[in-house]
Amino acid sequence: MCTLTFFPLLAEENSFIFTSSRDESIHRPTLAPQHYFEDEVDLYYPKDKIAGGTWVGFSSQQRLVCLMNGGFESHQRKSTYKLSRGVVVKEALKTDEIQDFFESFDLKGVEPFTLISIDYKKQLQIWRWVWDGKKKHLFAEAIKPQIWSAAMTYNPQQRKEREQYWEEFLKSHQNIAEKEIWDFHHQKRGDLIIDRGELKTTSITQAVIKLNQKTLQFEELSSKEISLLEINPSSV
Repeated sequence: MCTLTFFPLLAEENSFIFTSSRDESIHRPTLAPQHYFEDEVDLYYPKDKIAGGTWVGFSSQQRLVCLMNGGFESHQRKSTYKLSRGVVVKEALKTDEIQDFFESFDLKGVEPFTLISIDYKKQLQIWRWVWDGKKKHLFAEAIKPQIWSAAMTYNPQQRKEREQYWEEFLKSHQNIAEKEIWDFHHQKRGDLIIDRGELKTTSITQAVIKLNQKTLQFEELSSKEISLLEINPSSV
């Protein structure tokens, strides 16, 4: 997992569209996004049916978090790990101060990952947190249209090609909104929808964060079933 895009909506302060294509084993079923209340925090996310965690969601901390498999490069997987990375996502959604969380959270025994965190409480801030299995790396990302691809699934050349497809998409569309980005994630060009046997693009999740609109749209690609979770804007 995954392919992620971020698109800021300049007409509204602290507003954006975030879309995630999940590449996962066909044996890892997912529950559509729902509301959960944990540790006094409202959480909204699709749930991995087996592990019980998630890879993407947002919370009443006015933060969106999404995880990709792998750090800077592909790694050799171990048979077991101390902690599911889906737990890391939920803890990142719940914490008060995300930078303190990055520094203090114990990742020993956790599989390498890249985590994108977008805070929208006061002003938009994007952080890219990379755990390479030995060391944490934290990067501030620019508030501009972005695309990220999982290092575990896509080699450097493939990631570069996807950045080019994204740039071409941005240049070829004058008025970009939710539908245009949703369609971008459905194209097969550049392996945006993959089928590698047991590893497939299994779902697409899109979060729309606006002052008066907070939604999570989710599509299970095998069944083509689409669900839309609408959230009271004042709560997140």
